[in-house]
Amino acid sequence: MADKEDLWKSMIEKYGLVNTPYDDVSSWAFGDFVFSWDYDFFADGSKARRFGFHEFIDTEAMFMDIFRNLRDRKILP
Repeated sequence: MADKEDLWKSMIEKYGLVNTPYDDVSSWAFGDFVFSWDYDFFADGSKARRFGFHEFIDTEAMFMDIFRNLRDRKILP
């Protein structure tokens, strides 16, 4: 993503977004870490539920709420 700062600046202008520095938009190092694994990974939360952890956050709903919030704040188009 290192070469996308100019694209980000043009999106700010095109969509009238809040002037948010590109480095503040995401944790790019974390993204590199998460998406650079060279193996498959999956997890199962059933053991946690067996031990009494019954509350959870629906991942899709969480991301939709985050994106809605960023759009409302004019950080994302």
